[in-house]
Amino acid sequence: MKIAILKDNLNKAYLKFFLVIILIAVIGLSTVSHYGATWDEWIEIYMVQWVRQYIKDGTPIPRDSKYYGFIFNYAADQIYDLTKPLGDFKSVQASNTFNEHEKNVLKLKRRIQVKHIVTFIFSLLAFVAVGGIVAILTGWEYAWFAPIVLALFPQFWGHSFFNPKDIPFAVMFTVSTWLGACLLNYYYQVEAEHLKIGKNKITLYSLLYGGLAGLFTGIRVGGFLMIFFVIAAHLLTHLNLKALSLKIKNFAPFYGLMIGSWFLITTLCYPASWSNPIQWFFAALDNFSKYSLWDNSVLFDGQFIPGKSLPWYYLLRLLTITVPIIFLLAFLIGVMAIIINYKKFPENRRACAILVLLQVFFIPTVAILKHSTIYDGIRHFLFILPAIAALSATGLIWIYKKINNKPLKIFAVTLLMIQFSLIITDMSALHPYQYSYFNRTYGGLAAAYNQQETDYWGLSLREGMEWLNKNAEPNSKIVIAGPLFAAEIFSDLHHKFTLINRDDFHLGQDPLPDYYMGLPRYDYHKAFPECPVVYSVTRQNTPLTIVKKCP
Repeated sequence: MKIAILKDNLNKAYLKFFLVIILIAVIGLSTVSHYGATWDEWIEIYMVQWVRQYIKDGTPIPRDSKYYGFIFNYAADQIYDLTKPLGDFKSVQASNTFNEHEKNVLKLKRRIQVKHIVTFIFSLLAFVAVGGIVAILTGWEYAWFAPIVLALFPQFWGHSFFNPKDIPFAVMFTVSTWLGACLLNYYYQVEAEHLKIGKNKITLYSLLYGGLAGLFTGIRVGGFLMIFFVIAAHLLTHLNLKALSLKIKNFAPFYGLMIGSWFLITTLCYPASWSNPIQWFFAALDNFSKYSLWDNSVLFDGQFIPGKSLPWYYLLRLLTITVPIIFLLAFLIGVMAIIINYKKFPENRRACAILVLLQVFFIPTVAILKHSTIYDGIRHFLFILPAIAALSATGLIWIYKKINNKPLKIFAVTLLMIQFSLIITDMSALHPYQYSYFNRTYGGLAAAYNQQETDYWGLSLREGMEWLNKNAEPNSKIVIAGPLFAAEIFSDLHHKFTLINRDDFHLGQDPLPDYYMGLPRYDYHKAFPECPVVYSVTRQNTPLTIVKKCP
């Protein structure tokens, strides 16, 4: 009878969790078409074609593509090909209304629209994985709460629709953490006499996990760390020298299987590595730990500072002002709860805690110590947000369980709902620029104006271009400060606008354009001071992209 009740409760927990994921998916898919294009999207889309051509021609892959995994881009490209019969590709191709360039612009727009859908659907795996992590740490009855918490991280939610690099990496990191904990749970359960390589589950699971880590590394080379994180978590759950040596002896063959499977899949994911995968791997690590290709400045606390010279606390500072304060507090409580209860945890829960803490702290600590080049806010560290969300949810659940007084419990839940409502209000006000969120303690987006990077990727160029479509005269000359394609794909091609990249416009030599449109980055708002602002994309009374009309 008791087993039947437990099974029924577990099924209810699974159903509740599934319904939350469905709700998040419905909300996301109903709004995915609202987002514009961002600076690097065209590069990520065409990267697959470039790499294919390099392989076909037998030419060396250049540095800007050599160390970038294109497995996610390749998968999105295949999905795009499958959707062609559903779109208007043939009618666009056959149309005599547009020239070849305009047809390519329309096709790029469709590619981006498809990729946004693929990116969001893929991001749902992070919501599932966060629920799985919290299920291990607190029990499946609370797993439904974790994806809600992650959905209320505005930076993660906003990036989930359009970021083709950092979101896939964050998703794979979180999935690898969760499934790594599941793998270790199986390791703890298997009996010593079954620890043999062969046609058995432990061999299969080890190979599959290594393959998963290989695909993770295929998105960004830092994914290789997951293999070592899992091994470290497995060995460190009991700091007993005898138990440690026994684990190494018994499981070394399975560690080897994971590493071998990881190495094979990683090599397949990087064509540039095929001639010498080991040399390539170490070169890739060196490239990403320094990343000297980017040498621009970052707006931080009101000053433009080179990305190589940002203060060591840059990332910490950004986290404290871009994550809702309730989750920062809950995160600290979650970490404390793990430390306090660690000795009471069973081995699988200990391993999961170690993996989550490594996801949050390891790479950021290394980046700070190595003084790595950082820019674009926290986007390169989006992968820590799901882990912070998992620990925040754990902290809130831990407090909830500790409160025994029913009226006090109701009061605490009410306060939490108020906090959640405030976050939802801010996210709605910022839509579709949630990635430009700053918390209320800092002062919101208004406080970040001219102090921090806001819409640094040019998402709001779409809204500015749509205003120009309605208000600018046909054949107008428009200078764009930002990614030109991100404006062009949303321009009305029938108006025959002439769009000019700001870098190609010779100020003082070329005649003034009819309009100037600039995103809120560098000093773009200050250009063409003689031209008054006629339109501004604003959120929370703060300008993002501005449009100026020149006399």
